Amino acid sequence: MNKKVLISLFILLCHIPLVHAEDFMSEIARANDLYASNNYQQAAESYESLRQRGFNNGYMYYNLGNTYIRLGKTGPAILNYIRAQKLIPRDENLQANLNFAIQQTRDKITLPPLNTLATLFFWVNDLSLNENINFAFAVNLAFWLTLTAWFYFRTDFLRLARNSIFFLLLLAFVAIEVKLHLESNSKTGVVLAKTVAVKSGLDASNITLFELHEGALVNITDERQGWVEVQLDSTQKGWIPRDSLGA
Repeated sequence: MNKKVLISLFILLCHIPLVHAEDFMSEIARANDLYASNNYQQAAESYESLRQRGFNNGYMYYNLGNTYIRLGKTGPAILNYIRAQKLIPRDENLQANLNFAIQQTRDKITLPPLNTLATLFFWVNDLSLNENINFAFAVNLAFWLTLTAWFYFRTDFLRLARNSIFFLLLLAFVAIEVKLHLESNSKTGVVLAKTVAVKSGLDASNITLFELHEGALVNITDERQGWVEVQLDSTQKGWIPRDSLGA
């Protein structure tokens, strides 16, 4: 059994949230009030404080993205919309705001298309990792209840239900593995600097291959010595300073 499978099984067995929204209710309310009263800079600082303290919530990232849009900071806005998308992937308003923010950028680079694996397991992208895990828990419970009932009654219907749910359970475990694989092998970064020169190597003295601007979406392929290798497509690839990028 490979390492990723072990990790996914461990998550299933030990899926206990470390941070509860109730622990931050007053801070969340304060940040929301600041946003509602148009104090966007203070609202952004409040949301960022929540994030740095470990509060990981899709709607918080969505609100933070909206706050940065109001401040005219498209890079941080897009970064937080993408963070939110991992947690609330089906939110239509979020997708609309992300598309709007991308259109405000100079480069107008959109998210990369789904690869073959993501297309094959199409429902995985519509569920967050936590939702995939919770679904597997529910199917696992249904399987054991059906199996117990089958041991007692041995009807054809229960046998069919047992086999069908077992297949669904295997598919749910595979879906978690696919989700982990997609998230670990496809890392999207967002340019936060106003303009950044993409270099041919790990030094500012190297040749500038092309430039990127705030809000540009890139695929992160490597990281070394304070530099990050970014890729747009098969022909556009190079290195930028780590502090010019958010991920």
